[in-house]
Amino acid sequence: MRIITDKDLSPNLQRILSVMDHTVLFHSEYGLKHPSALYNSSLGKIENSLREFLEIYKKYKVKDFENLERESTPILMKNYRDLLYCFREHLDDCFHVIKSFIPKPLNEKQDRNQYSWLNKNVKNLVKNLFENISEYKKYLDDIVNELKHNNASLCCVAFYDSNDGSQNCLGYFVANVINDAFEPITKIHAKVGNTYTAFSFRRDLIYNIVNIYNLSEQIINFIENEIGINLNKLNPVTQMAPDIKKQLFRDVMSMPRIHFPDEYSKDVPSLSITEDEKLKLEYPSMLSIKPNRLNRVVVNHSGDGHTREFKIPYM
Repeated sequence: MRIITDKDLSPNLQRILSVMDHTVLFHSEYGLKHPSALYNSSLGKIENSLREFLEIYKKYKVKDFENLERESTPILMKNYRDLLYCFREHLDDCFHVIKSFIPKPLNEKQDRNQYSWLNKNVKNLVKNLFENISEYKKYLDDIVNELKHNNASLCCVAFYDSNDGSQNCLGYFVANVINDAFEPITKIHAKVGNTYTAFSFRRDLIYNIVNIYNLSEQIINFIENEIGINLNKLNPVTQMAPDIKKQLFRDVMSMPRIHFPDEYSKDVPSLSITEDEKLKLEYPSMLSIKPNRLNRVVVNHSGDGHTREFKIPYM
């Protein structure tokens, strides 16, 4: 997957929706917002949530990990949990956008869940699109469902050198009490041998961002190939991205290019700003990541006052 935006650094779908002819839209029939308004609001929530997380992350010190009385770790994890929720809500918003291009079926099968509605009413129409995003949807569904509905916890984990902590890699894992032990959930974090694993923030963030832009391209393909709308006739206006938006991506790119041990065997997602001020996203990419010479692991989580056994990532 390789995607290059225009100079606004936004998903290409955002510009297309802004100039879409209202005669090909059916959002009013379903009582939905205009897809452009819905999509803009959804991206805005993600940007705001990402900015809040990065502001805490940039101030974070690994030594904060070792004192549970400090507030920075709980705030960091709360912000990242909120960001994960925004990524999942964006999927639902995109299902609303897709629905806006579909005339109301004569024998409509009602369902409040838009993904299920599309599967019930126009399964063949969305088959290719759903297959192309299935891996990403499952990744988000597994995480958000465990956190929202199964009382799982989002826990922070850090690798760092044993000296002053100046070299570090932070991330998270989703855990719950399983067979009387608090441990990472393996359908989210696959075990490597007998070792539990986690997700590093940098890789996880870029993976999500790349998939948001890929989802944009998948919807564009759906509009062109399944709905049959010629998008070449549209002439959206492109504006330069504001500095605050450029800085948001640069903050992500500036996170240490270090991964957790098991992630070195995975494909690497990447994003960069090109010389002509466009955003380039690739997955898998040829981006080099620095060797992991970090030799100490620290985990931060809150106990429940009952569970006494803990199975910790990379230990």
